[in-house]
Amino acid sequence: MADDKNPFEVIQGLMLENLEKVQGATKTYIDMFEKAMQGVPGANQETIANFKAYVEKQVAANRDFVEKLLHAKDFQEAFRVQVEHFQSQLKVVAEDASKFGSKIASALKPPTA
Repeated sequence: MADDKNPFEVIQGLMLENLEKVQGATKTYIDMFEKAMQGVPGANQETIANFKAYVEKQVAANRDFVEKLLHAKDFQEAFRVQVEHFQSQLKVVAEDASKFGSKIASALKPPTA
């Protein structure tokens, strides 16, 4: 046979190519969303920038996860990668909830005289 590539490696290569395409499309979508939000009257530029940074961080984390998963050598490594990603996402959610709770608490504080 002229092409003795492992079928798993072929699929892995295709998925990595698709991952690159998805990354480009996601960046375009995030940029379009940012422009659309900036066009809203009274839009808070800082909030838009913070939201964009948050989404970009999550997209990067998910991309890293998929890339690590695609490079896993066996089931055990793939499972380890999934567990690590899940734990990191739980940590992010807990941090975000804490920040959100702090913002709500400060917004609900009665003004001091």
